[in-house]
Amino acid sequence: MSTNVLRIESPGLMSTIQDLGRFGYQRFGISTSGASDRDALRLGNILLGNEVGDAAIEITFGAFTAEFTASTAFAISGADLRATLNGTPISGMTVYMASAGDRLAMAAPVSGFRSYLHLPGGVACDQVLGSSSTYQPAHIGGVDGRALQAGDELAAGDPSRSVSAGTVLDFPAPEQSESQSPQPVRVVLGPQDDHFTADGVQTFLKEIFTITDRSNRQGVRLDGPDIEAVNDSYDIVSDAVVTGSIQIPGDRKPIILMSDRQTTGGYPKIGVVATVDIPHIAQAAPGAQIRFVAVSREEAVELLKDREIALNQASVMASEMQEFDLAVDSEAHWVGVPDQRGMQSPDRFQVELDGNVHTVSVENIE
Repeated sequence: MSTNVLRIESPGLMSTIQDLGRFGYQRFGISTSGASDRDALRLGNILLGNEVGDAAIEITFGAFTAEFTASTAFAISGADLRATLNGTPISGMTVYMASAGDRLAMAAPVSGFRSYLHLPGGVACDQVLGSSSTYQPAHIGGVDGRALQAGDELAAGDPSRSVSAGTVLDFPAPEQSESQSPQPVRVVLGPQDDHFTADGVQTFLKEIFTITDRSNRQGVRLDGPDIEAVNDSYDIVSDAVVTGSIQIPGDRKPIILMSDRQTTGGYPKIGVVATVDIPHIAQAAPGAQIRFVAVSREEAVELLKDREIALNQASVMASEMQEFDLAVDSEAHWVGVPDQRGMQSPDRFQVELDGNVHTVSVENIE
């Protein structure tokens, strides 16, 4: 039976419950929705012992606070939003233990744009059409089909395996750094690249574009030079779109369609973002600059295969606890400190004191 373990105090800019998405209903006009950064969702679930597609809380930009209402493990994946537990900084991609009354907070991003808060067994909520993902345009999924609000209480599911505090994930760093500027984004041209002039296609591939603050889960809007269409025509008979489709509407600026996209569109599509680079777009904040790099369909498929192999090889690394007795004012205490070797951020970890877990931040003072 699911038990409430988390109460939302502030959802920040926007927080929603998302899993890997809702598939098989696009012919009825229902978007796939799902996590904007599916790789981050999957890795966080692997770390916490969940099924890879279990639901988590997608937190956009930070300003998020919540109180744990019961003891539970948790982990954070995706962007670095300066997470703290009871005021102590904690690291992403590390398992922590929280007690009832503990407070989790996230602030403005250090890097990235969206974080995922994972609970054991995933966030428990009713599924709609086989998915827990919140799709706000249709008011389905998550909590009443809406973004989270202050006062919402969330339950955890049943994990497929147990984990211990300090567990981290062994996973190779991506070949592209999200800190690169402009960020290269690989695209397959088409299906309507012939709708644009040769100069228009060259502008698309040679110039730099900036993500605007009008972007959301439906689409990432870009600013930059105009992309010229043949006969200045920016309308087509509506046809199917996919996540990553790049439409050029009448303002001549690209829109990259994302998780909450519509299922059809009437603007010509100059290209489609390679699936392997969708997470880079999901983690790019307004003001970030990108440039498009053309690849073949075959190259895009091989890149995705390599990424899937890496994801499937991701494995957890449980930290071994170093145990010893400690006397303070003649009182004996049992202390357990995780072995810091292999930990992603050894200056932030949890220790166990007389059976209670505490978050510790260590600073070197010279």
